[in-house]
Order: sequence, then C-alpha cells, then structure tokens
Amino acid sequence: MPDELDGIRRRLDVLESRMDPEASLRAMMDLDQASLTARFDVQDNLLRALAVTQGDHTRRLTRLEGKVNRLEGGQRDLQCAVARVEVGLQTIITLLSQDH
Repeated sequence: MPDELDGIRRRLDVLESRMDPEASLRAMMDLDQASLTARFDVQDNLLRALAVTQGDHTRRLTRLEGKVNRLEGGQRDLQCAVARVEVGLQTIITLLSQDH
C-alpha cells in the first residue's frame, strides 16, 4: 500500500506542477481577451464618432454646394447685366461722338 500511496503522491505532484503554469496561461489569456475587448469597444466608439462627424460634414458640404450654386447663378446674372450696361454705354458714347 505504501508504494501505491507514493505513486499517487508523485502523480499528484506532477499534476500540480502542470496545473500552475496552465492556470497562469489561462489567466494571461483572460487578460489578453479583456484587453482586446476594451480596444474593440474604444474602436467602436471612435467609428461611431467618425460616422457622426462624416454625417455632419456631408450636411455642411451639401449646404455649401447649394450656396455656391446660388452664387454662381447670381454671378452669371450680374455678368449679363454688366454686359448690357457696357453695350448701353458704348451706344451712348457712339451717339455722343456722332453729334460732334
């Protein structure tokens, strides 16, 4: 019986010596997983903030494009009016020149 008890003790010692490193490895894996989860949460928040910012920028650009289009239309109208004024002034100058 003592040999059997010694054998059991040796096997128990071997098992305990294997369990300590394995437990340590499992703890490190849990820590790594927690770290990855925290990083993913931060990245998820950043992506959501980026989506909000991009949406805001898109709305602003859309408004700016509308304003630019209105400005361009106004500029075209102004150019046409200036051209008519130039023609009118040239006509007045020609008429005045003919009288002298």
